Amino acid sequence: MTFKLKDFNQNGVAWPFKINGISSELENEYNKFQDKAIKTLGHPVTLKPNLLSTFFDSFLDHPSILPKVKELIGENIYVWSSAFFPKTAGDGKFISFHQDNPYWQLSNDKVVTVWIALTRSDESNGALQLVPKSHKIGIINNLDVENSRESYLQSIKTTSKNDLLSFNQNLDKFMIDNPAHAVILNPGEFSIHHLNTVHGSDINKSKKNRIGFAIRYISSESQHVEVNEDWAIHISGKKNNFYKNEKRPVSDFDLDSINQNKLSSNSTGVFGNKKYS
Repeated sequence: MTFKLKDFNQNGVAWPFKINGISSELENEYNKFQDKAIKTLGHPVTLKPNLLSTFFDSFLDHPSILPKVKELIGENIYVWSSAFFPKTAGDGKFISFHQDNPYWQLSNDKVVTVWIALTRSDESNGALQLVPKSHKIGIINNLDVENSRESYLQSIKTTSKNDLLSFNQNLDKFMIDNPAHAVILNPGEFSIHHLNTVHGSDINKSKKNRIGFAIRYISSESQHVEVNEDWAIHISGKKNNFYKNEKRPVSDFDLDSINQNKLSSNSTGVFGNKKYS
C-alpha cells in the first residue's frame, strides 16, 4: 500500500519513500551508536540522538527528506525533536493509538513526523500503523492528565507498563470504526505523518528487532504554548527568537555534543516517560 505526497493534505500520511545514498547497514549504525553511548555516558540514548552522532544528524537535512518536508510545511523549518523507537524481539512493548497534538502542546499544526526504518518494519514485528484522514478531525479526545508537560516533568505515567506512551488518550472506540494501515518499510525507507494523524503500533511478535528513527519537523511559526524559550535545530528559512539553536555535532560524542545533549534534555521536544530500550 502506498500514499502519495501530493495527497498528503487529504490523507495526513504518505509512504514509502527511499533515502538515497545510504550504503551502510542501518541496524549496525544504531548498535554502534548505542555501544558508544553506554561506553561514554553509561546508558543507551533514545531522545535527540542526532545531537551526539554525525551519522544520525545527516538525516535532518538529507536531500531525500527535507524537500518533502518543505512541500508540506513550508521553507521555514526547525527540527524540534527526534527519537529512536526500538522494539526488541519478545520485549512485549507497544504504543497505544494516539494523536501527537495533545501531548506536544504546540501553537499550530504545521508539524510532521518523518519515521525512518532502521530495520525491516512489518506487521510481524510491530510496524507503525497510521489512520489516513484522521488528521482532519482535530483532537479526538483529551488526555487523562490536565497538562502533559507538567505531568512529564513530574514523571507521571498513567498507561500500562509495556505501553511506550506515558498518558492515555482512550481512542479504542474510534479505532473500531477507523482501522489503521500498517506501514511496511524496508531499511532506509520512511513515512511521513501529520501532527493530528492517529497512529500506534503492536508488540513485536517476531524473532527480529524493529527499530525506527523519528524526526519531528516544525514550522518556524510554531512553538510550545507552556514555556518561554526552547531548544531546537534551525534547518532552513526564517528563524524564531523563541528557539535557542542546538549545536549540530562535529564528531560523535565529543564534549560539545554531550553538553548540548544535556542542555536539551529538558526541552519540550523531550517528552513522556520514554524508556524505549
